[in-house]
Amino acid sequence: MNEMNDTIMPEWLTLEGAARYCGLSTRTLESLVKDLHVVSSNVRMPGKSRGRRLLKRASLDAFIESGISGPAVIPMNVGREKQ
Repeated sequence: MNEMNDTIMPEWLTLEGAARYCGLSTRTLESLVKDLHVVSSNVRMPGKSRGRRLLKRASLDAFIESGISGPAVIPMNVGREKQ
């Protein structure tokens, strides 16, 4: 088996990794997480106020695949600035 062709497909992706994976912007992904369309976890060390948001790849795939027979539902406020 050639190591150069071996690809590890992680179960959890960072926002940036998920954006590269699916082609959606990080802002759109954040909205999908907020509206519970995509499963995520905020991983942080005890006592720390900040962590790393990870998205479950399978839930992202499922959301994208939900648009195969019709448009995937994306919240209306995605990509719009608050006025």
